[in-house]
Amino acid sequence: MPPYVAYSLLLRGQSVISRNIFKRYTHSVPRTLPCFSLEGKTCVVTGASQGLGSQILAAFVLSGARGAVVDLKLSSANKAVDELKAEAKRAGLTAPEIRGYECDVSSKDGATNTFDQIVKDFGKVDVMVTNAGITGGSPAETYDLDDWKQMLDVNVNGTFMFAQAAGKHMIDNKIKGSIILVSSMSGSIVNRPQKQSAYNVSKAAAGHMMRSLASEWGEHGIRVNALSPGYIQTAANEGDEMEELSKEWVKMIPLHRIATPEEFRGTVVFMASDASSYMTGADIIVDGG
Repeated sequence: MPPYVAYSLLLRGQSVISRNIFKRYTHSVPRTLPCFSLEGKTCVVTGASQGLGSQILAAFVLSGARGAVVDLKLSSANKAVDELKAEAKRAGLTAPEIRGYECDVSSKDGATNTFDQIVKDFGKVDVMVTNAGITGGSPAETYDLDDWKQMLDVNVNGTFMFAQAAGKHMIDNKIKGSIILVSSMSGSIVNRPQKQSAYNVSKAAAGHMMRSLASEWGEHGIRVNALSPGYIQTAANEGDEMEELSKEWVKMIPLHRIATPEEFRGTVVFMASDASSYMTGADIIVDGG
C-alpha cells in the first residue's frame, strides 16, 4: 500500500491496524534531505579511475549525477566507467551516463582539450573535482629537482588548469557550480616519519589556491572548497614499507585506524550539493582526528 493511501485511511479515523500500516510504510522509506541530491548535475573528477577519485564519482553517480572519469590512460578510465555502472545497477538505479577521458593533467593542451570535449559531450559542467595527483618522497637535501618540478606540475599546475577551465565555463554560462580541490592534511601539517617536502608544498599550494579562487569567484555564485584527507588505504600505498609506516601513523590518529576511500563519499556529496550552499573557501579536513 502506498504511503498516501495509508495516510488517507488514518485521516478518516480508521482502526489501529490502519495506523500501524501508516507507520510501517512511512518509516520504511529512506529519508534524505533533498538538498543532497545531484540529480541533473554533470560532475567531472580527475584521477577518477581508482582509489579516492573513483569513490568520489561513485558517490556523485549514486546521488543522481552524470559524470566524466578523467585519467592518464583511457583504458583505466573506461574500466572505472564499467565498474561505476555495475555499482549503480546493483543499487537498483537506471544506467548512469558516464564517460571516460584520457588526459595528462599537467599538459595545458591536454587539460583544455579534455575539458572542452566534456562540455561538448554533456553540455555543461556543474561540479569539478581536481583529484589527480602524485605522491613521492625523498630527503630535502637530496631531492631531485626534476622530481620536484613534476610534483608541482601535476599537483599544482594540473589542479589550477582544470579549476580555471571550470571556473571560466561556469562564469560564461552563469552556472552557480561547485569546485572541489583535493588537497591533503599534508597541506596543513608536516607528516612523520616520511620525508615528502615537495608533496607537502604542493598540497599547501592547493589549499591557498582554493581560498584565492573562492574569493575571486564568489561574486559569480561559484563555490570553491578543498577536501583534505588524512591517510587512506589504497592499492597505491600497499607494501611492506607502507605497512611499517602505517603502524606509526595509527599511533597519531585518535580513531586509531587508516581510512578507506569509501568513507569520503558522504563528505564530497555534501560539498558538491546544495547542502553546503553557503560554504566556500573552506578546507574540510577528514583525517580521523
